[in-house]
Amino acid sequence: MDKKHAKKIKRAKKKKKNRKLAQDQQQQITKQMNMFDRLPDKCSACSEEFPKTREAHMTWQVVVYNQENRVSLFCPACQEKAKKLVDGEKNEFNA
Repeated sequence: MDKKHAKKIKRAKKKKKNRKLAQDQQQQITKQMNMFDRLPDKCSACSEEFPKTREAHMTWQVVVYNQENRVSLFCPACQEKAKKLVDGEKNEFNA
């Protein structure tokens, strides 16, 4: 096996690996896009209605649970409550 042949084989392996990676990424994106249909129209914690505004789209948080095929939506107020709760637990754990 000469150098040209070895390079050709190496390039083919790399191309096959990249193709497989791209295919896996595409499948992951497809799964996530299919989960978008399950997006609720109100906060999963406090049931506040989700306003269809640009600001709301930028501030509300979407959480996707792939294993459970579930999508949750959280308003800014509930995000703050969760953050304070987590910070409080960290402080208690470190003390």
